[in-house]
Amino acid sequence: MLKNRITYGIVLVVLILLINLYEDSITYMALYVVLVLPILSFALAALSRRQFTVEESISQDNVIKGEVVQYIVKVTNNSFLPHTSVRVRFKASSSAVTADFDDRYFSIWPYRYHELVFNVSAKYRGNYEIGVANIMLYDFLGLFRFEQKHDHAFILMVRPRVMDITTLHLSKADSGMENVKNFMAEEDYAVISDLRKYQPTDGYKKIHWKASAKKNELVSKNYQNTRRNSVVVLLDNSLAEIDKKDDDTAMAMEDLIMEAYVSTLSYCSRLMFTCSLYYMGDEQNEGAIGGFDYLYTIASRISFVEHGHFDAYLMTYSKMQADADNVLIFSQEITDGLFATAQTLSLFGNNVMVFYFKDLQDHEHEKIARLAELGIVAIDFRRLFT
Repeated sequence: MLKNRITYGIVLVVLILLINLYEDSITYMALYVVLVLPILSFALAALSRRQFTVEESISQDNVIKGEVVQYIVKVTNNSFLPHTSVRVRFKASSSAVTADFDDRYFSIWPYRYHELVFNVSAKYRGNYEIGVANIMLYDFLGLFRFEQKHDHAFILMVRPRVMDITTLHLSKADSGMENVKNFMAEEDYAVISDLRKYQPTDGYKKIHWKASAKKNELVSKNYQNTRRNSVVVLLDNSLAEIDKKDDDTAMAMEDLIMEAYVSTLSYCSRLMFTCSLYYMGDEQNEGAIGGFDYLYTIASRISFVEHGHFDAYLMTYSKMQADADNVLIFSQEITDGLFATAQTLSLFGNNVMVFYFKDLQDHEHEKIARLAELGIVAIDFRRLFT
């Protein structure tokens, strides 16, 4: 637009000089035309700018990291005047989202439409807002522009990838050879061992209706001889270390933690271990148990916000004295509190593994060595994937 204005100014100056050198009706007519054209151009653009509509769609709003989605914008000209120059600008709520083009320029004939396709992808998992920042219309001389702001947007949910990981040394339930060989055996419905909160994967046969009526919530029955190989996975989704990073580094750290988290769940599920999901700020799905698809859906929605200290959360869990064969702790750093809780859980007879994300200092290497002496494996999960 600046070039057009400079060009127009030069033409106007040349015509004025030409009139001084050669005063004639032709030169005056040329000057009047040059003076009137911007007014006409402005009027036509102002008239037609309210005569177009915008429709948007997205090919899918729930993808795995690395997948490309198509964000489609359809601009329709409903007037008898052409839109000679239109610009659509793509916007995203985060630098983690990239599109093949930021700006698109095009023209639309009367009563026609123009369709734009932006190929969009995200570098990290998370929820991102994508849409059109604004739509700019230019007059046919390119001297004026009219901006139409656009508030509508889509939420793109990007889920973490599931990666192949190295072998984890998980312990199996020590409940007899028959149960070890076939830990998916049928349950003995004759004897109820205890009651617990209902899980979406429980059938109606497991619901204890009297206890549910008393507690005003669904309660399930655990039957005798139903113990399976189990894994409890605890996640530090606090802002302990993440809050100290710049935005891009923080998103990359969250992304890596969640990839390790869901990849571990996938690994355990493939081995037919019963997995329980624990993370901070989870009142509704505390200790969720189920198949991998169900747990992956829950894990994909986990957010990293201020939840307090993970050490306190771990200590609360350890006081529950849950009956689990394997306890996998995903922590951003190895603190004294984590060290003490891991030791306590190990003393309860659990096979404890600690996954951390941090370049360790010298004193932290000492903690790793002390954990190893207690039979607790500590793994830098940045090196977990094959």
